[in-house]
Amino acid sequence: MDRLRREAESAQTDSMFNQHEAREAGMARRTARVVPSRPKSAVPAVSPAGTPKRGQKTRAPLGDGFDDDDVVMASPSKQRDRPKTATPKHAGKRKRQAIDQSPLPLPALQLSGPRSRPKEQELPPVAEARIDAALLQYFRRDDRRFALLHRLLSHPSSSDTDRILEALTKHAFPSKPTKKLSSIVYDALAKMAADDVHELALHICHVFLDLWKRCQNEKYYAPTSLILDALHFVLACEPAETAVKISERVVPLIIAFVDLVADPISKAAKGGDKAIADLYSPRQREIAACIDVEDCLELLYLVASSCASSPDADAIVRLWQAIPSSFAIMLLVKEQPQEQISLMLRILGTSALATSVGPITTADSTAESQANNEDALINRLTNLFTEIPKPVPDPSASPKSASAIPEPDLWDLRLLVLSVLTQFSIPEYGSSRLAQNRLCIGRLIKYLDHCITSLYRHPIAPTQEHKVDSINATMKLIYHVATTNANFDIKSKLVNTLGGQHAYLVALTRLAFSEGLVLEAGIEDEVVNMAHDILDEGLSMEEGDAFGKVFSSGSVA
Repeated sequence: MDRLRREAESAQTDSMFNQHEAREAGMARRTARVVPSRPKSAVPAVSPAGTPKRGQKTRAPLGDGFDDDDVVMASPSKQRDRPKTATPKHAGKRKRQAIDQSPLPLPALQLSGPRSRPKEQELPPVAEARIDAALLQYFRRDDRRFALLHRLLSHPSSSDTDRILEALTKHAFPSKPTKKLSSIVYDALAKMAADDVHELALHICHVFLDLWKRCQNEKYYAPTSLILDALHFVLACEPAETAVKISERVVPLIIAFVDLVADPISKAAKGGDKAIADLYSPRQREIAACIDVEDCLELLYLVASSCASSPDADAIVRLWQAIPSSFAIMLLVKEQPQEQISLMLRILGTSALATSVGPITTADSTAESQANNEDALINRLTNLFTEIPKPVPDPSASPKSASAIPEPDLWDLRLLVLSVLTQFSIPEYGSSRLAQNRLCIGRLIKYLDHCITSLYRHPIAPTQEHKVDSINATMKLIYHVATTNANFDIKSKLVNTLGGQHAYLVALTRLAFSEGLVLEAGIEDEVVNMAHDILDEGLSMEEGDAFGKVFSSGSVA
């Protein structure tokens, strides 16, 4: 509106200047009009180069002998044919310019008309344009929608320098090789009529999920990474609710594609030449090259985290009902890649619910099968305290080609297992499931003893901090399970674990008498007190005095 007002004022000012210039031009024409002068008597022409003659005088001494006139005296420096104006009558007066010859007086120049003149006609004021707020809201909404679409069109793929939709031009389904996958996506995007940016994002996700489902049906796995790139990008730009809305479609696809790579590894881990040969067959190698299991699991973790934080409490329940227990256990075997085991552990961290841990059996299954599945999952998790991830060896490769997992990564993996078990123990149901499991507490005690022993076996190692963190986390978990379950007998849980009783006495006694110095630096005082409390309940007076004498004499020495 300010711009329109300034333009109107500028137009009005230009109009006034044009009118003023027109008046000046009219007055100039009037003053230039020729005014007839008074008639004058004819006088003989006087030479412009000579001085007017006076009356009769006597002959001058410079006569030429032929006439009575004097010789004309002229300056040789002046041109004879140049016109010369008449000499003014009075000395000191200058000749008027041609424009001043008019006897009419000129009016003084005025920038504005006199008060007596009629006022110039002004332009009517321009009405201020009113902008509809609803229209602005519509354009703002459209800008956001198309901003998401433009960003998707320019988003690069993770495996190439091409953009995602440019890379899709290199792929076509075997059933219709003449139509590129990019054309299928463009056709679907052209039919969209979503008014809201979130509806648009959801529609884009369904377009790529349709594409992914067709890849599964036609067993065409080459564009899988491009589809995952698109889904990751859209969900990263959207709130968690969008991921929740697609969970029912995306979870089965993720499981199906991960199975194509992970299931042959699980079968080969159980032994058998045929299973190992199938794992390293050319067809299986091609499938494994097309499907990035880590990328699939990262998408599953994103969806699971979104469902866990959703206001809809049933969203996370539905997700874990869609994940089979065998799928989770399959990805936790030591033959799977360490990165995939870690991702599955993070996903399992979202399964600690009020009435279940891990995958949930369907309604037609019995409660006993749910408990069995939970026990199998807990056993698989605690096995990782003693197992070291190692891939199935390739028969055609050299025996030394498989590299061992670095020690810091192994400690991190086991810390992640402790984190998952701790999340399981937070709800009352999960804590009771850990307490009732016949192997869980015994394996935790054994792992605690292993961590404390490693402090002295490899003093001041680069993994010292990992070991201390593992000691603190393990002791806190054992104490939490032991104190939150009524009538819990920790010694009865050591029977099923080889060396469990010995590890219990040695580990807890070392920890109870720890002073937190040098090798034991970083062990929390709270953890030391927890070890004291458990020992007080599990040892008799005589056993306590005997252990006290051993460690007190050792510290004095």
